[in-house]
Amino acid sequence: MINAKISADGADEARRAEPRLAIEAEVPLRELGRESVDARLINLSSRGFMAETEALIEPGSRVWLKLPGMARANALVVWTNSGRIGGEFASPIDPLKVFQALGKQSK
Repeated sequence: MINAKISADGADEARRAEPRLAIEAEVPLRELGRESVDARLINLSSRGFMAETEALIEPGSRVWLKLPGMARANALVVWTNSGRIGGEFASPIDPLKVFQALGKQSK
């Protein structure tokens, strides 16, 4: 027997505690025990992020992101797909500090 749930596009956004804010920022990303790699943030919330990277990072990996205006943020990679990764921060961050450090308004 297979238990599955099929949901319409956008359902992930509806079940999130808060919306993700669109952002474009190049940040260093380091998987624990590895060298730092380049990543481009795509969106951000206090609890998670989506980024693009050429590094092969598997779901379940722990990573550190150096976010503008903040100390490093520890995150668990929840999913990967075609060079994109989605992660959940170990501790909530303040995304507005990141936007302020970049001198940008949230989109």
